[in-house]
Amino acid sequence: MSLVARNVEVTGGEIDLLMSDHDRLVAVEVRAVGGGSDPIDAIDQEKRRHVRRLAGGAGVSRVDFIGVGFHSWGVVVHWLPG
Repeated sequence: MSLVARNVEVTGGEIDLLMSDHDRLVAVEVRAVGGGSDPIDAIDQEKRRHVRRLAGGAGVSRVDFIGVGFHSWGVVVHWLPG
Protein backbone atom coordinates (compact mmCIF):
# COMPACT_ATOMS: atom_id res chain seq x y z
CA MET A 1 0.00 0.00 0.00
CA SER A 2 1.08 3.56 -0.56
CA LEU A 3 0.03 6.78 1.12
CA VAL A 4 -2.28 9.04 -0.87
CA ALA A 5 -3.14 11.61 1.83
CA ARG A 6 -3.46 12.02 5.58
CA ASN A 7 -5.93 13.89 7.79
CA VAL A 8 -8.42 14.14 4.94
CA GLU A 9 -11.37 16.41 5.70
CA VAL A 10 -14.68 15.02 4.45
CA THR A 11 -18.25 16.02 5.19
CA GLY A 12 -18.92 14.93 8.76
CA GLY A 13 -15.35 14.39 9.90
CA GLU A 14 -11.84 13.36 9.01
CA ILE A 15 -10.19 10.23 7.63
CA ASP A 16 -6.77 9.61 9.20
CA LEU A 17 -5.10 8.06 6.15
CA LEU A 18 -6.08 7.47 2.54
CA MET A 19 -4.02 4.69 1.03
CA SER A 20 -3.80 3.10 -2.39
CA ASP A 21 -3.77 -0.69 -2.50
CA HIS A 22 -3.17 -1.45 -6.16
CA ASP A 23 -6.24 0.11 -7.78
CA ARG A 24 -8.34 0.35 -4.57
CA LEU A 25 -8.68 3.40 -2.33
CA VAL A 26 -8.46 2.45 1.35
CA ALA A 27 -9.39 4.57 4.39
CA VAL A 28 -7.37 3.82 7.52
CA GLU A 29 -8.41 4.83 11.04
CA VAL A 30 -5.50 4.85 13.50
CA ARG A 31 -5.79 4.90 17.30
CA ALA A 32 -2.92 4.95 19.78
CA VAL A 33 -3.22 4.03 23.48
CA GLY A 34 -0.94 3.56 26.45
CA GLY A 35 -1.26 1.87 29.78
CA GLY A 36 -1.51 -1.75 28.81
CA SER A 37 -4.94 -1.84 27.16
CA ASP A 38 -5.55 -3.54 23.83
CA PRO A 39 -5.07 -0.85 21.17
CA ILE A 40 -7.84 -2.11 18.92
CA ASP A 41 -10.33 -1.67 21.79
CA ALA A 42 -9.83 2.08 21.35
CA ILE A 43 -11.84 1.78 18.13
CA ASP A 44 -15.31 0.83 19.34
CA GLN A 45 -18.24 -0.21 17.13
CA GLU A 46 -19.66 3.32 17.02
CA LYS A 47 -16.35 4.74 15.80
CA ARG A 48 -16.08 1.97 13.20
CA ARG A 49 -19.56 2.78 11.85
CA HIS A 50 -18.71 6.49 11.75
CA VAL A 51 -15.48 5.92 9.83
CA ARG A 52 -17.26 3.62 7.36
CA ARG A 53 -19.89 6.34 6.72
CA LEU A 54 -17.15 8.92 6.15
CA ALA A 55 -15.29 6.57 3.82
CA GLY A 56 -18.43 5.81 1.81
CA GLY A 57 -18.83 9.49 1.05
CA ALA A 58 -15.21 9.70 -0.08
CA GLY A 59 -15.38 6.94 -2.68
CA VAL A 60 -13.34 4.51 -0.62
CA SER A 61 -13.73 0.81 -1.35
CA ARG A 62 -12.23 -0.55 1.91
CA VAL A 63 -11.76 0.60 5.50
CA ASP A 64 -8.91 -0.69 7.70
CA PHE A 65 -8.40 -0.06 11.40
CA ILE A 66 -5.02 0.13 13.12
CA GLY A 67 -4.52 0.21 16.88
CA VAL A 68 -1.12 1.09 18.33
CA GLY A 69 -0.40 0.28 21.98
CA PHE A 70 2.56 1.78 23.83
CA HIS A 71 3.79 -0.31 26.75
CA SER A 72 6.82 -0.18 29.02
CA TRP A 73 8.18 -3.25 27.23
CA GLY A 74 7.50 -2.11 23.66
CA VAL A 75 4.89 -1.32 21.05
CA VAL A 76 1.99 -3.48 19.83
CA VAL A 77 0.29 -2.87 16.49
CA HIS A 78 -3.03 -4.48 15.59
CA TRP A 79 -4.23 -4.11 12.01
CA LEU A 80 -7.78 -5.07 11.05
CA PRO A 81 -8.05 -5.01 7.26
CA GLY A 82 -11.53 -4.24 5.95
